Amino acid sequence: MTKWKYRRGDEDAEHLSKVDKIRRGKDKLKKHNRDETQFELAKDSWAKAGEGWFPARVVEVHKRYAFISPEPTEGDINTRDPWLATVARRHLQSRRGERNNIVVGDMVLCRPTDERDVQITTDLPCCVIEHLAPRRSRIARRDPMVMEREHVLASNMDQLLVVGSYANPGVKWGLIDRYLVLAAEQDIPAIIVINKEDLLVNESAEFKANCDKEIAYLRDLGYTVFSLQVENQEFDHPLIRELHGMMDGKTTILSGHSGVGKSSLVNLFRPEIQQEVEENSNINYKGRHTTSYASMIKLGRGGYVIDTPGIRSFVLRERGPIELSYGFIEMRGLINKCKFRECRHIDEPECAVILAVAEGRISERRYNSYKGILSGLSGREGRTRDDSRESSGREGGRGELEDIEIDTEE
Repeated sequence: MTKWKYRRGDEDAEHLSKVDKIRRGKDKLKKHNRDETQFELAKDSWAKAGEGWFPARVVEVHKRYAFISPEPTEGDINTRDPWLATVARRHLQSRRGERNNIVVGDMVLCRPTDERDVQITTDLPCCVIEHLAPRRSRIARRDPMVMEREHVLASNMDQLLVVGSYANPGVKWGLIDRYLVLAAEQDIPAIIVINKEDLLVNESAEFKANCDKEIAYLRDLGYTVFSLQVENQEFDHPLIRELHGMMDGKTTILSGHSGVGKSSLVNLFRPEIQQEVEENSNINYKGRHTTSYASMIKLGRGGYVIDTPGIRSFVLRERGPIELSYGFIEMRGLINKCKFRECRHIDEPECAVILAVAEGRISERRYNSYKGILSGLSGREGRTRDDSRESSGREGGRGELEDIEIDTEE
C-alpha cells in the first residue's frame, strides 16, 4: 500500500483494478481445486446421497453432455435405458488437467434434473452428474489439441482387445506394441486379433513368414493372439467362441486402426446396437452415435465392450526408460542387470537389453519400437515428423509414449 499512497487519479484506479482481477483469479482457482476433491468421491460415501440420486455408468461422452445408464448393481448396467446427463456446474473445471471431466466407463452418482437446472428439449430423461468414483483402470493419451493436457479415452475396463488386419489396411505391429505397453501399465490383460486372414493368399511368402514370426513371438511372451477371418463368419467358429469366452462377464475396450474389422467382430456377439460395417456409417440409438465416439455396448452373448473409433496414432505422457521397459515384458527381467541403474538401453556399455537383442532373445523389431516410443515418435508409419526426428538422432532421447485412439472424432 505504500507505493499506492503516492499514485493519483486514473493511474491508481487502473492499478487497483489489475490487482483485484489477479486476486479474483486466484480465489477462483482455489475454488476449482476444492471442487476437484469433492467431485471424485469413493462409492462408500454414496450412501449419504440425496433422495432420488442413483448410481450409473457413463456409456458415451460428447462435448457438452453425456449419456449414462443406471447401474443399480455394480456390473449390471441397463444400457437400454440411457439418460441425457451433464456434469454439475460447480464441477465443470474440477479436472483441469484432463480433456473431459468424465469418460466412457466412469462410475458416477447422478440426480434427476429439477428447477435449478437448465432444461433440455429431449425425449430422454435428464440428470446431473454429482460425483465420480475413483477409476480402477484407464486408457489415456496426450491431448493432441493441448499437449500439456491428458485425454482419457475410457476407464474401468477389465481387459484390452486390439484388432489389426493382415491387409487393407496392413498390420501395424508398432501400434500393437503401444497398446501392450498401456495394458501392462494398467495391469490388465491384452488380447490381439489379426483379421482378414483370407487376404493372405494375395501376399508374398516373405510377408506371411514375417507375420507368423511376429505372432509366434507375441505368443511366446504370453499374449493371446487370434488369427481370424471375421467378415461373413459365424459365432460357432471355435476361435470365435474361444474369444467370446474371454470376454463374457467382463468389460473389454476394443480398439485398433480404421477398417480392420472391429464392427464385424462386435456384431458376432449380438450387440444391443448392430454395428454398421461400412465407413462413415450413421447409426443412432435414442440419440447415441456409435461410430464417431467411444461407446459402451452390452453384448447379447454376455459382457460389455467399449467400442472406439479407428485410431491413427497416439502419444502417451512422458516416462523414463525404466517405466517404459516394464511395459515390454521381455525386458522386465533385465532391468536390474545393466551396468547403469538408469540405463536407457540405447548406447550404454554393458547393457543387458542390447546384449539380448544381439543374441536374438529380444526381437529387434520390438526393440526398435521401444526406442521409437522412448523418443516420442507418433507411431504413424511414414509420418514426416517421425522420420525427421529419427534421422536427427533423437531415438536415444527421453520422450513420450503414444496413446490411444480417436483421431476420427477430431
